[in-house]
Amino acid sequence: AGFFVEDDGRVNPVDATAALARGARNGGATIVEGVSLTGVTATNGRVTGVRTDRGDVACEYVVNACGMWARQLAELSGVCVPNQAAEHYYLLTEPMAQVDPRWPVVEDPSSCTYIRPEGGGLMVGLFESDAAAWCVPRVPADFSFGEIEPDWGRIAPFLERAMARVPSSLEAGAKKLFCGPESFTPDLGPVVGEAPELRNYYVAAGMNSIGILTGGGVGRVLAHNIVHGHADVDMTAMLPARFQPHQATPAYRGARVVESLGKVYKCHYPHRPTATARRIRRSPLHAQLAARGAYFRDVSGWEGADWFAGAGRTPDLGELRWGRHPEWFGLWAAEHTACREGVALFDMSFMSKFHVQGRAAGPLLDWLATARVDGPAGAITYTQMLSPRGTLEADLTVTKLPPRPGAYGGGGGDGEGFLVVATDTAHRHVETLLRRGIEDHAAARGVAPAATVSDVTGGLAQINLQGPRSRELLAALTSADVSDAA
Repeated sequence: AGFFVEDDGRVNPVDATAALARGARNGGATIVEGVSLTGVTATNGRVTGVRTDRGDVACEYVVNACGMWARQLAELSGVCVPNQAAEHYYLLTEPMAQVDPRWPVVEDPSSCTYIRPEGGGLMVGLFESDAAAWCVPRVPADFSFGEIEPDWGRIAPFLERAMARVPSSLEAGAKKLFCGPESFTPDLGPVVGEAPELRNYYVAAGMNSIGILTGGGVGRVLAHNIVHGHADVDMTAMLPARFQPHQATPAYRGARVVESLGKVYKCHYPHRPTATARRIRRSPLHAQLAARGAYFRDVSGWEGADWFAGAGRTPDLGELRWGRHPEWFGLWAAEHTACREGVALFDMSFMSKFHVQGRAAGPLLDWLATARVDGPAGAITYTQMLSPRGTLEADLTVTKLPPRPGAYGGGGGDGEGFLVVATDTAHRHVETLLRRGIEDHAAARGVAPAATVSDVTGGLAQINLQGPRSRELLAALTSADVSDAA
């Protein structure tokens, strides 16, 4: 089976770049080439300019679109952009009389290859399943337009299989085997939007080898974001805030990029597990869950129990496929039924948890949240944070903590404090909203900030008791009144 996209096409990257540059100049932009950027200046957490080998330039916004160098430039400003370079191969054949330059691009994921006309012959490109990281510690600053010495021993089996897809290519001479670096992100998604660490520092990197395809759209989205102060499309899956600092470490990047590139042409089954850079974070209940036969999956860097094979049994994911997996679907269904009809216990320690305290903590959270959360001590409020335009930014559960000495938020004139819980996938986004909210709330009132936020995710476990019989079970375990009246 195959798919033919009639309006698919090809573009010369050099010509496309020149056209974009011409359009920018026509719009009043100045393009300066041959300048080395050595850093970004900032004051009070906001971009003020850039440093170059020709002097400083004042500016209100910076866009880091430095490709595989984006991470290194971002690190200078404390910004996390965990893209990593890997070897990328393509072979150019000698001219082949039967090749028509109007042929479409052929992609064959089963052979890890894409094939298209090029220079009178064919280009046979690879996204091999057994990839190789390149220059994990640091990408050389002067490598632009360079090549990597090909690893023939590693790449030959993939190349032979790819060329067998077009047998005549095996008979044509090989004009060039090119190996150059391409950068990939841990989740194969682009890194686009404002960095959580620094206001007005934008990123447009991590295009995962499809920059020429997505560049126009990324540029338009970023331009709208900068000009209007918000995006006009859902950028949740692209924002830099989705990444954690540990994902920028050499050990993590070096391991994950091999898997990321290898997944480009693999079938994206919904239950395909992440294999590399695992076991980074474990909850205090990990051993108990493992003893019950838990199948763990990567949940924002945590080992999260997805389903249970049973005590003393080894969980078997089985062969990846679409639809139900007979190896474990029955177990999963039984767990769902238990929760819907009875009661179930969940380890959700991976959820994001923040301690907000200080004399302005209550007014701050009332200002940020849609509901009033600064109620009596012990009150738990489910609420949201919205943008100035009324769109949803975050989903929260806020608990006003009792003033117990030694507890989170306890004691002194700083008030009781609040525990803010958010989803794991919005960890740094929510943390940024809270930190910037402290600044903005104080500025709006013309006073100094009087609240702080601390990330306490790793210091607190979270156990959820859910289901229609959860109250019944809880009442049997505690002397506290858990009725509606209480």
